[in-house]
Amino acid sequence: MYWVAFLLGFFGSLHCIGMCGPLALAVHSSKNHTGWVTFWNSLLYNAGRTTGYIMLGLLFGIAGSIVAFSGAQRVISIVLGIIMVLFFIFSANPDQLIARSLVLKRFYSKVTVTLSNLLHKSKRIPVYYLGVVNGFLPCGLVYLAIAGAMSLGNVFGSMGFMLFFGLGTFPGMIAVVLLHQSVNQKLRISLSKLYPYISLVMGIYLIYRGWMSKLPLELNFFEALKNPVMCH
Repeated sequence: MYWVAFLLGFFGSLHCIGMCGPLALAVHSSKNHTGWVTFWNSLLYNAGRTTGYIMLGLLFGIAGSIVAFSGAQRVISIVLGIIMVLFFIFSANPDQLIARSLVLKRFYSKVTVTLSNLLHKSKRIPVYYLGVVNGFLPCGLVYLAIAGAMSLGNVFGSMGFMLFFGLGTFPGMIAVVLLHQSVNQKLRISLSKLYPYISLVMGIYLIYRGWMSKLPLELNFFEALKNPVMCH
């Protein structure tokens, strides 16, 4: 379960480098720090960003637990999985879909304005808090992770899923800051092509979760290995 979240964050961090890398560089350049201080601040910034993800996990974990209580968890998981597989088939980019949503565009604008105001005061604002705000920026990759977290059907599981998703993004995001390199537009376009494949993997995972919860115990391969049928 959590390894899926970590790998999603790790491979998806290539997208994070393109989208959030310039923002992370802007935050750290405003601090004028070097050496180990930069590394430490980068850890704090990404810890804050992951904290934002965990808060989203809490919110959608509550929603997922309500869905699980209603008995519709399996259906929701399979439907979300099918939608993500369709993203792969049609090479759809979730960020482009987000850009077309009026509600998400307004939310994105508010978060961006808040973060921009904080950046102007960033010398007095701890990088951890800047990271927390960054965690709420609308992002297709984060919403893919939220779908996986929500499918777990319990609050703590969803929060844990988002925690490991955030941890998976650490290597790429920290590397950008330490190397002091932004990502050019051409590379961003190339990285965006990863989206359909990430959607495919998450879609298969969600369909698997929904389908396996439907099967009786004796047809579940993994359960059968752990609890073999004994003949008397």
